[in-house]
Amino acid sequence: MDREERNDRMRQGPIRITLNSGDTADILSREMVTVGSMTAVVLVRGEDGQYRHHVYPLVTMSKIEQLEAAQ
Repeated sequence: MDREERNDRMRQGPIRITLNSGDTADILSREMVTVGSMTAVVLVRGEDGQYRHHVYPLVTMSKIEQLEAAQ
């Protein structure tokens, strides 16, 4: 999956990224992620409610799936 395909999926709505390690990151809004040529920077809310950024190399993303939109 190339960068443009990843960007298209992210624009379509909330997604879940699964990494090769099995870890997942839910991206609920396009504003929560920036995709570069080699990495994606994602804002993730921690258990304490604070947002932190995580940097994920694109080569470690094994799956991107659409999530159901919140009603």
